[in-house]
Amino acid sequence: MNNKGLITFLLFILLLGMIGLQILTMIQSDRLYERLNRLMDLTSSRQISTQNQTVTPGQTSSTKTENKYPGDEGDWAVANLSGEPRTLTPISVDWSSDSTQVCMRNIYETLFYYDNDFDGVKLKPVLANSMTVSDDGLEMTVKLKDKIWFSDGKPITADDVVFTFQTMMDPRVDAANIRNYYQNVQDVIKVDDKTIKFTFKELYWKTLESVGVTEILPKHIYQYTDANEFNKRVTNPVGSGPYVFERWDVAQQIILKRNENYWGKKPNINKLVFKIISNSTAALQSLRSNSIDFMEPSSEQFTDMSKNDEFKKNFNIFSYWEPSGGYGYIGWNQSSPFFKDKNVRVAMTLLIDRFSIAKFILKEKATVVSGPFYLHGKQNDPNVKPWPFDLKKSAALLDEAGWKDTDGDGIRDKDGIPFRFKLSYTTASPTAEAIVKVIKDDAAKIGVIVEPDPFEWSIFIERMNSSQFDACMAGWGGTIESDPYQIFHSSQIADRGSNRVGFNNKEADNLIEEARKTLDEKKRYDLYRQLHRLLHEEQPYTFMFSRPTFLFIDKRFENVKVHQLGVDPMEWYVPKDKQRYK
Repeated sequence: MNNKGLITFLLFILLLGMIGLQILTMIQSDRLYERLNRLMDLTSSRQISTQNQTVTPGQTSSTKTENKYPGDEGDWAVANLSGEPRTLTPISVDWSSDSTQVCMRNIYETLFYYDNDFDGVKLKPVLANSMTVSDDGLEMTVKLKDKIWFSDGKPITADDVVFTFQTMMDPRVDAANIRNYYQNVQDVIKVDDKTIKFTFKELYWKTLESVGVTEILPKHIYQYTDANEFNKRVTNPVGSGPYVFERWDVAQQIILKRNENYWGKKPNINKLVFKIISNSTAALQSLRSNSIDFMEPSSEQFTDMSKNDEFKKNFNIFSYWEPSGGYGYIGWNQSSPFFKDKNVRVAMTLLIDRFSIAKFILKEKATVVSGPFYLHGKQNDPNVKPWPFDLKKSAALLDEAGWKDTDGDGIRDKDGIPFRFKLSYTTASPTAEAIVKVIKDDAAKIGVIVEPDPFEWSIFIERMNSSQFDACMAGWGGTIESDPYQIFHSSQIADRGSNRVGFNNKEADNLIEEARKTLDEKKRYDLYRQLHRLLHEEQPYTFMFSRPTFLFIDKRFENVKVHQLGVDPMEWYVPKDKQRYK
């Protein structure tokens, strides 16, 4: 559910330390500065290096850049979306919908964004020209570039930045699932038309990511008096990005066209077309019939097509690991009578044969995981091994929890309630259906009845957001270092937060909060590894798999490169003699 490549599923804020003794504050400020240096590759004057030039406040870069990417202009790039977005307004989007993210990154822009080729987290300026941080780390001043404007020609000013963050923090606006990332922002102030000052309640160690990678909205388009008016805005998005909205044919496609008034480096592709194809089998058929140009295949499709010589003549096949790859999971809703007890949740994990699923259904293209952190990252505890497949032990734990077959009908029960639950998943993936069947068959062997509960993508997401499920099979995208606050902290259960399973554990809350305050990386990683071990014991999720990103891309596209963070369609072009669309 994370559209991989350059898309980043979530923006994470972590707090950076309790302000106490003056000497401690000084140490933390020094460490924050060191962190910012690594993150932003700052010069000694604490200014962002823009286009390899140091830019001081009040100055702009004089470096000239080519106003378009190399290659021939023309043609369209047609992709599939697994589901229809709920809205194209960034603050109100459901960030678990990768289809929304695909559209957003082309229409809207941010102050900073991730460097494609940096092996780690590093931001580079987009709308920003320079940034300075106060000595105590509690103020950040951002200067905008001079010659930047929205697609309607209106200049981008500090008013737009202030409006964006004020809207984000407005409790009446439908942004509960991302608002917690901005809870430490104390104020956003306009200094002048091109300068914004951010103040923070406490130190952050991801200040620049939380503030910098936020889509900036044009105030003159999105300003509102009634928040419901803003919440109901679904289509006709306006931003400053390289593409503009053309039309949305409901249940069919979304079309973006190149922004000919774009202030920055123009892409070569004339149109981006996103066809709504919820089934991956149908998507592959569309790819092979030239109805779409690229897609992310399932593991099975990747394996099969990699052996197909005819397919390989027409399509490039990519496989690569990236930090945003995330993980799949089955979430156990703890408001359900079945999954309040951790022993039951562990029993559920023990009855799922993840290793056989990875081998036979996912064609050995996935790795079974034991927790939520990037498999190759420092938060992950490599000593925590996935629970095995063990029906005997699963049955024993269910017996211990009081779930026994008391009436001899072959189904476990407790207090008159039969152990029969629905496992919700999206119809977008035939692989999901196959996995659910394996789980259903194995569960039945020990008296647990699993009822498959498939939904079309948009309905599935809505049910997830409102926790209307017994158990659900889904996934999260990730980052090199992620903040589990949104997903596992108890404060995120209410108001459509992302703790959809209702995991409420004081020890987990304490570890998450302490990690947010810990600037020292070694100590912070130790806290996250403790959390990893706790989640392994508690099993709010059955952590399923991580896998590489797979891509099929039509060979007529050239300059397709795999960066540290994936592929960047902005770089692509199609030679004139191979162009399919006019």
